[in-house]
Amino acid sequence: MNDLISMLFWPISGLVLISIVITVHELGHYWVGRMFGAAVESFSIGFGKSMVERTDRRGTRWRINWLPLGGFVKFVGEMQAPTDTRDDLATEPETVVARKDNAKPAHPVGRPYTALNPWKRLAVSLGGPAANFIFAICVFAGISMTLGVPQAKEVSVLAVVTDSPAARAGFQPGDIVVEAGGRRVVTSYDVTQATILSAGEAVTYRVQRGDEFVRLTATPKEEVVRNEGLQVTEKLGRVGLQLGQRDVSVRQYNPIEAVGYGFSATGDAIGATVNVLRRLVTGMDGLDKLSGPVGIFSLADKVTDLHMKQENVSIVQKITDLLISGIQLAALLSIGVGFFNLLPIPVLDGGAAVMCVAEGVTGREIPENVQRIGLTIGLACLASFALLVTGQDLIKLFGWSAGS
Repeated sequence: MNDLISMLFWPISGLVLISIVITVHELGHYWVGRMFGAAVESFSIGFGKSMVERTDRRGTRWRINWLPLGGFVKFVGEMQAPTDTRDDLATEPETVVARKDNAKPAHPVGRPYTALNPWKRLAVSLGGPAANFIFAICVFAGISMTLGVPQAKEVSVLAVVTDSPAARAGFQPGDIVVEAGGRRVVTSYDVTQATILSAGEAVTYRVQRGDEFVRLTATPKEEVVRNEGLQVTEKLGRVGLQLGQRDVSVRQYNPIEAVGYGFSATGDAIGATVNVLRRLVTGMDGLDKLSGPVGIFSLADKVTDLHMKQENVSIVQKITDLLISGIQLAALLSIGVGFFNLLPIPVLDGGAAVMCVAEGVTGREIPENVQRIGLTIGLACLASFALLVTGQDLIKLFGWSAGS
């Protein structure tokens, strides 16, 4: 029974995860555009032909398309792809006020996207990533209020591996770790997080040893680690510490504390993403640190199996645990999508933002042929990058190697 449910959840969990994040992102663009009076031609979840579609009273087509990987919002007059041409036709704003019945307007209501000044278009471009970050903040805040956040009275060193980076740095059993990588340690996870993403780079730890506080610097060594729970193999930084926690409790935050925790957790995730990108650009890490749709579907599958194959747990509890994990995954994926879209690459929101700033500063619109060339180049780069990441996902999924 559990295997059957797990098989049914495999495609659903991955699709729902991606659809939630993309819908949040596109709604960010949509609402900011609406706020400035832009006419919206269509709001689509997925690509290809419509599977389900309806047109609202503002003339916007709300669509669920056949290929459920991604989505987009299309403003009137907006050029989104190299083959797009601008159509500045839009109904006058007063049309929506004049209609008292349920009749649909012949054209989307509002102003063409090109009629917005560059600073308003900049806000529309940034609306998607902003929505992703706000979604993550809300999820983390909600979890901290309902499920609570683990906290330990202290995190101590139980043992130090001989001839490890930690041993060479001077760690001793009994040390209490109070800071790791410049951040306060609340649970052992904080020490692990500061270590695993810093292989080959020095990390500073602050420990309490008796009545004294000592700063120790260790350089994590990259190791291949097998996560048996998720059935994945990863390359992580390790220093050779065995940690223990005393008096672990779960504290539920009040609304004000929860919002602060949401911002902090989201900021930490963004910081980790920036660190991964920095290490990727400098050659310290490879593309195996990144995941595309295949990797996301695989992770959703592993998480589904992990929860649905628990023993001596009711089916209701399994599904509840799976939903909680799915929401947390959606928040983390939302942060990744939001950050990735801020990169200054044509086709992405960051590229559109750069062009809006350039237009706002110079006072001259970027020529349409220049925009089209930029979009073509950006699309080619994005497609190449997607192929590389997908290749890495397949290697991790099937365990292929250069020698096989």
